[in-house]
Formats: sequence, C-alpha cells, structure tokens
Amino acid sequence: MTTESPAPVSLAALRWGIPDARLSVLLLHGLTSAAGTWWRIASGLADAGYSVTAPDLRGHGASPRTEGYRLAAYAADVAALRPGGPGAGGPGADGPWDLVIGHSLGAAVAVKAAESHPGWSRALLLLDPVLTVTEREHDSLLAELLADLRQLDADALRQANPRWDSEDAVQKVNAVRLVSPRVVERTVLDNPDWQLEDAVERVSAGVRVRALAADPVRGASFTAEAGERLSAGQPLFDYAVVPDAGHSVHRDDPARVLAEVLALLP
Repeated sequence: MTTESPAPVSLAALRWGIPDARLSVLLLHGLTSAAGTWWRIASGLADAGYSVTAPDLRGHGASPRTEGYRLAAYAADVAALRPGGPGAGGPGADGPWDLVIGHSLGAAVAVKAAESHPGWSRALLLLDPVLTVTEREHDSLLAELLADLRQLDADALRQANPRWDSEDAVQKVNAVRLVSPRVVERTVLDNPDWQLEDAVERVSAGVRVRALAADPVRGASFTAEAGERLSAGQPLFDYAVVPDAGHSVHRDDPARVLAEVLALLP
C-alpha cells in the first residue's frame, strides 16, 4: 500500500561495520532515546559482518527539531534512508534494507515506513512495539514519558535496571538530555489515530515480521493477546515473549536480540 508521505527531514546517523557488507541493518530507537543507545546491538551486528546504520529520529539526538511529529512524518524520514543512499554511508545501492529493527516508537515508525514504501525492507524485527495508543491513555502516558526526561542520573538508572550495562545507562541519559518536553508531547498528541495492528497485517502479507514482547510482569507494551491476533492467518508474522525483559528488550537481553537477527537473516 503506497500513501502520500510528508517531506522528510535529513537525519543524523551513526554507522558500524563495513559499508558495503553483504547484509544491511537499520536500527530505529524509541521515544527519548537516540542512535547511540544501540551501541551494543550495533557492535554485535558489525562484528558478525553486517553493515549497520542507526539514525537519530526527528527531534532526537543531532537530528532536526520540527513543527510536527506525526508517525507518517517520522516514517517519511526513515524511508528516505537506504543502505547505500544519502545518510547511510554505503557504496551507492538504494535498498532495500535486509532488516529493520525498531524499538517502541521506532517499531511503530518501522511499520508505517514499510507500509507506505513497499520494498523498503525485506524483514522487520519489532522490540516491544507500541502499536496502539488510545486518546484516554494520553495523560498517563505523557506523565510517564515526561518523568523519564527528569531521569538524568546514570547510576540511579542502572540501579533501576540491573540487567543494563553501565554504558546503556550513560547513553540513555545522554539521549534524554537532548529531547525536549515538546517533542514528547507532540509525538503523543499529534497521533490521536495511533492504531497500527491493521498496518502490521498489511505489511506482513508480504514481508517477514517478528515481534519480541517484554515480559508482562515487567510492563510489556506489546501483549501476547495482540501477538495471537496478528498471528492468526498471517504466516509471515510471529512473536515471542522474552522472559524477564523489560520494555527495553535490547538492553535487558541483547544476546537474545542478536540471536533473533541471526535467525532472520541468511
């Protein structure tokens, strides 16, 4: 399904591995994070021989701040990135990505980009994706996200997340320092129609989609119920729950995420 997309902004990006490696991976971070928070997954993939690109989403890291934060706008930005295209550091090929990995907001953005730009990626790996946000959830979600912006003590963050590496906490705090409350507010309030399960079904009709949910006792955003709904009649979609992993699956269990990539890519 191809829909008209907003004009993209040019995103800052970090890169790992050999630019002209045989397989290319794009990493999309969540709300209040940045490209550097992928350091461990990106390094592991580069060591395995992949070319890895991780952009700062609009309003995050070193990327431009904008007036609007619709999911379609986020998606237009990342859909403009191709393995060898502008901003990707490759030798000139223009796609597709062999795999796009998205966490939380980044997973939602990956779904929107794949839906609007068929052929953009051969597969998606969604880490505790946020696929549905209802308007009645806005106040509580905003309060939680704005509280995250006040968490600027890396030691306290590590203590609250004992499975994280100390570098995870440092990178998260560095990312939070660069995000304004306005970006958080507009990302939630600009998207009253944040309902992406139908989009996942459309994408997974032709593209391999795998979701990793956090452990429900750790506050998962993606539920087993949603996974069962999406799996029904969709042979290219499947999911798994990662035991004892919180919402940041890639920080709590990076080995599991890397193993999933190796299973998805030939």
